[in-house]
Amino acid sequence: MADAPHNGRRRPPPPPAIGSIQDAPAGWENNLEAIELARFAVAEHNAKANALLEFETLVKARQQLVAGFMHYFTIEVKEGGVKKLFEAKVWVKTWENFKGLVEFKPAA
Repeated sequence: MADAPHNGRRRPPPPPAIGSIQDAPAGWENNLEAIELARFAVAEHNAKANALLEFETLVKARQQLVAGFMHYFTIEVKEGGVKKLFEAKVWVKTWENFKGLVEFKPAA
């Protein structure tokens, strides 16, 4: 009963279990922070692979509580005018001001 009132307030949902991959909160695909992380993933991939992918939209977001958060994104990009889907993993440790692209690959 995470939503049951408690002293006139709603209880927050329980934190994600450490290590489990879970869907991001509803609407996270439209959140500016999530979109910026997805754009970062595309830019990092382009720099490392000498590619020219263009970010289109963040399709799906999941997250995992690790030492920070591992974000799992499904991203729609354009490559030479053709839309394609890619999966990206971005690791964020805010207390260290760190974010890094862990994986970027075509969606299965």
